[in-house]
Order: sequence, then C-alpha cells, then structure tokens
Amino acid sequence: MPIPADQINIPAICNELTAIAERYEVALVGNDRLALDRFFMPGENTLRFGLADEQFGYDAVVAFRASLPLQSSPRRIVRCEVSTYGTDLGTVNLVFRYTDREGGGRQSQTWVRSDLPEHGGWRIVAAHVSLKNESQA
Repeated sequence: MPIPADQINIPAICNELTAIAERYEVALVGNDRLALDRFFMPGENTLRFGLADEQFGYDAVVAFRASLPLQSSPRRIVRCEVSTYGTDLGTVNLVFRYTDREGGGRQSQTWVRSDLPEHGGWRIVAAHVSLKNESQA
C-alpha cells in the first residue's frame, strides 16, 4: 500500500528521528561503542557497509565495532537530510568533513521503529559509509 503524501515527513516524526540521529553522532565521535551497538537493530537482517568492510547481521556489526580502537575520526556534519515515511520508517543521509585531517565522506542510514526500549524504539537496519573525493562537489 502506498504511503499517503501527508504521511511523508511528518514534522514531529522528522524531529524525533533527527534528535536520535544526533545522539548517534555524539556516540560515534565520542567513541562510545556500547552506545553505538544499541542504535542498531538486533537480528540477522541488519547490515553495515563501511569504507573497506561489510557486516551482515547485528552480531557482525557489534564484533566489527569491538575490533576498532576508534569508532570515527573527529568530524563535523556539513549537511544532513532526514526523511520519514509514516511514523516508523526513516532515512538519515549526511555529508561530513573530518576536522583533524583533509577529506570527508557520506553516511546513509535506514531506521525503523521497533518495540525495543531506548531511542523511542528507533533502530538502524542498514548503514553505509563512503569517502568523498576532494574533486567531488
């Protein structure tokens, strides 16, 4: 069934997901691995694609994060686009620049609302990070 136009980007839902995505960013640049783990949806269908890595399933995401000495280099968000579809599905796409070195990248996340506690039930089910060439606008 198609999502009615009035259910796309409901302001209260966009604001809710934006606030949760901002908490995720704080955990990421703060190197809080345990907090980061709680933003992802437990289960085998969760996936994360990094710069040179890929994890299929929540357990693989958690194991990968545990292997990293640093979750993310310091960065600032240049642009963030949050879109929601109904009250329980949304995407967060952002462009970032590193603050301790040249370069930056992009991050995409698909979030779904679950019945799990914390974060209003919102959990990441798919994430992708890529670097951005300096020559790209």
